[in-house]
Amino acid sequence: MRRSWILPCLGGIVALACVAPVHAQADPASGASEREARLAEVQNSFSGPTGGIRIIDAASGPKGTFRLALNTEFFIISDFFVPTDEAHHFAGNLSLSITPTEYLEVFAAVEVTSAWDDSNDPLLIQRVADVLLGLKGFYQAKPWVAVGGDASIAFLGGVGDAGATFRATSFGFRGNVTLDFRGYERRKIPLVARFNAQYWFDNSAKLTEGIEDSRYDALGGIVPRPLETRHLLTAFERFAYGVDRVDHVRLAAGLEVPLEARKVGLHPMLEWQWDIPVNRQGFQCADTAIPNGDSCLSSEKLKAFPMMLSLGLRILTPPKGLAFTVAADVGLTGTRDFVRELAPTAPYNVILGIAYAFDPRPAAPVKVATEQEPVTPVAATGQVRGQVLEQGSGRPVADAVVAVVGEQASSQVTDASGSFVTYGLPAGEVLLEVSHPEYVTAQCAAPVPSDTSCELVPSSLDGRLRVLAVGREGQPLPGIAITVRGPSEHLLISDEAGAALVEALEPGAYTAHVDDPVYLIAVADLDVVARQETTVQLRVLPKPARPRVVVKKREITLRRQVSFATGSDEILPNSEPILLEVADALLRNPDIELVEIQGHTDTSGDRALNMRLSQQRAEAVERWLIQHGVEPTRLMAKGYGSTRPIVPNITQQNRARNRRVQFRIVRRVGLTAAARP
Repeated sequence: MRRSWILPCLGGIVALACVAPVHAQADPASGASEREARLAEVQNSFSGPTGGIRIIDAASGPKGTFRLALNTEFFIISDFFVPTDEAHHFAGNLSLSITPTEYLEVFAAVEVTSAWDDSNDPLLIQRVADVLLGLKGFYQAKPWVAVGGDASIAFLGGVGDAGATFRATSFGFRGNVTLDFRGYERRKIPLVARFNAQYWFDNSAKLTEGIEDSRYDALGGIVPRPLETRHLLTAFERFAYGVDRVDHVRLAAGLEVPLEARKVGLHPMLEWQWDIPVNRQGFQCADTAIPNGDSCLSSEKLKAFPMMLSLGLRILTPPKGLAFTVAADVGLTGTRDFVRELAPTAPYNVILGIAYAFDPRPAAPVKVATEQEPVTPVAATGQVRGQVLEQGSGRPVADAVVAVVGEQASSQVTDASGSFVTYGLPAGEVLLEVSHPEYVTAQCAAPVPSDTSCELVPSSLDGRLRVLAVGREGQPLPGIAITVRGPSEHLLISDEAGAALVEALEPGAYTAHVDDPVYLIAVADLDVVARQETTVQLRVLPKPARPRVVVKKREITLRRQVSFATGSDEILPNSEPILLEVADALLRNPDIELVEIQGHTDTSGDRALNMRLSQQRAEAVERWLIQHGVEPTRLMAKGYGSTRPIVPNITQQNRARNRRVQFRIVRRVGLTAAARP
């Protein structure tokens, strides 16, 4: 058991001793970005790729860096594999990850394990030099979002059979997402969230085929192999050899909180992972009735799915690159009620680790002054960090050019959040000149170093208006004359796409209006906002060959009634054409000064409810007409319930005729009529 951890411990100590002196001379240049400084904190996870305790990070360290890590895990427990037993487990892991390019990480890990159980024969099982190799690709989608994936292959050892080791080779593919809120544009938060999803093609059962074949032959082979309920491998042996007879999908999520106290980085971590078995191999499991015998996934179901919670702390010490990890795993499921398809989940693990991130990039040369060479004093320098905002609205201005008056330094261009950072400037105060094609050039003073903001006044407050003319089915209508009235008036013609555009329009309230003898009048109210584009759609319908709305002396009559949802004031879509004709009639007859919209019901149901429903329906029609351009002062809504039937309510057809909306002309130029039939 002792030999199982001496080799990785010695290897890790030698490796760290070799790189530590070099790293002390190779600190990153003082001008390294904040993000690159954070990436220099990246360390290996337990399995090798960079990440947290066990969860993988989608990103990696800076280009050209590599990391070494030595981790151990162990537990001591009683009554685990069988009642009254005592079990020990220890694993040592030495890993290396390298970032050769900006988008690729190469990783490798070598692990030795030792497991002991006093109820098993043999008592001790050691596995030497399990090897994991892999590649991880990644992309920084945003300063705070990294996405990527990795592929890895595992060579399992421990049975002294090279052929079995080759057959047991397993591999997997994983997708990774990392959200580092320290780089979030709006508000920087010390929080890192990681998410992994992996499919693992598990062939580890091939590792112990020889052992199982020998035991099956010793049992006499009386029972067919798939139905053999006497364990060919005990739960302890499956755990010690790491044998799973099925693949799995691993879902994992973790949080890390990067904090700093007295120049020491303290990174608490919380991680969760869940393995979902997938029987690609078609393994047939026969439940056993033997006491203490293992069951099958079909019986235990979710209780046997391995699930684990990890809690830990990564400590980053002042010697840059050196880190220590103290953590613990807690098995949530799969730690009891063992199944023959899966290795048992450890009830807990204590994890201890030491790691070193090495940056071999050369430091900037330092010129040492001699007695013969006088030392020239270096003036203090600094940077101005700032943001360009629009005066009044406070909106950030992107692509603004920021120049330092009187300095030779290159101008800077603001990003999407309006932010900029100057080059190193002499300490004191500088004058910044900020320009943008859509704004008046301005100057603002700023001390060096400082955080400042500069405001720009828009050169024009005009907005843009886009009017879309569409037909009944939403198809574009070209050649439609559209009048836009408001603070200014414009006559537009829609193009082939049914669109008409006004490039510069004074902000304010406008009305878009289509008045064509061939079409029903269409009206839409809109507000043009300064320096923004407003889009409005006009539904333009041709006049029907036989009008369904007739304007008479004291009434506007309908050849087809307005339809509502049953027991509701919701106007059904099939009523839009008839209401558009009513709006058209009112807009083309301005001499009609006031119309009473009457709502009527039949005698079915409660009288008070009918009265209220008729009022609501009349008001719904009133609102619809106002929304389509009819002045509110020309309309009044009144519900009459079932008090004014036009035919007796004795048949279904008569009741349908009594459920109606009528338009009575109350006042007209030169004529006044009572709002009665």
